[in-house]
Amino acid sequence: MRTSGGILMRSDKRVTKTLKQHAQSLRADAIIGLSVDIDEISGKGSQMFMITAVGTPVHLKEVARVQIEKQDGLLDGVLIQQKVRADIILENYKTVESINRETAEFIATSGLREFEPLLFRAMNEDYDSGIDQSPKDKQEILFRYFDYLPADEAIAILYNALLEGNLTTLQVKRINAIITSSNFIDYAKAINLLNSNTHARRIALKIFSLDKDWYSKEDVAILKSLEGNALAKFFPEIVQVEESKGMFSNGKEVWRCECGHTNKLDYSNCGSCTRDKRGFAEKSLKPEEVQERLNRRVRIIEKLDL
Repeated sequence: MRTSGGILMRSDKRVTKTLKQHAQSLRADAIIGLSVDIDEISGKGSQMFMITAVGTPVHLKEVARVQIEKQDGLLDGVLIQQKVRADIILENYKTVESINRETAEFIATSGLREFEPLLFRAMNEDYDSGIDQSPKDKQEILFRYFDYLPADEAIAILYNALLEGNLTTLQVKRINAIITSSNFIDYAKAINLLNSNTHARRIALKIFSLDKDWYSKEDVAILKSLEGNALAKFFPEIVQVEESKGMFSNGKEVWRCECGHTNKLDYSNCGSCTRDKRGFAEKSLKPEEVQERLNRRVRIIEKLDL
């Protein structure tokens, strides 16, 4: 026999689980101020209950990590245990599908730098189009690894990887998402990205479009150095102009897109992939849009007399 108390208990667990899933989708680390209210609604001989769960998802910027400490000739046993487990995981890791959720959570929250290569391997695994949601969920957990590092360490790892340029398109996409969602903004390092490879420049553009929590005098100086139309020079046209070889258009100049398609010289966008002459997709973030936002930000900052 099902009692109302048992039904309410199960319903309470369901709404709490739903709230937890929503928090995880936002990459939150915890829910604070969780409260569950149960209201009874009676009428016309029936009895119903309305359950409302409310909580605030929070994101931890830094988590204290256990360091190896030597005291009176003793080493921290907890950290040794973690590193032994990490060694086993690294030895046996094949793909995200080969680990369970608990292992993914251990990797993400460990703060152990030896997991960096594994993270970049995981970035190159594509589960976006799969029917099974489990690998994608574990992948999202893994990417929280950078949130559990001190922000300056996470920024150094991600920005340096972009500067080195030995990344696949998928890895660049993942790094872009991590920098954006975790607000890993460093203008000084972003300037270096602007002077680097194409992928790095595109992400630098994204970084300068984001809002910081606080602006230092160095940040303001960097923004002012990019005021006006400075961003455009970092994104010149990358297409090849050549003579058409067609039977009826021989001798006419055309431009060849990166995708290989040739277009009339006065066409702004490729007739095949729709990218412009600088390689930007039709709906992607462009220098002009970021420049307008940056200039406006500088004007506001100047009014505040920083």
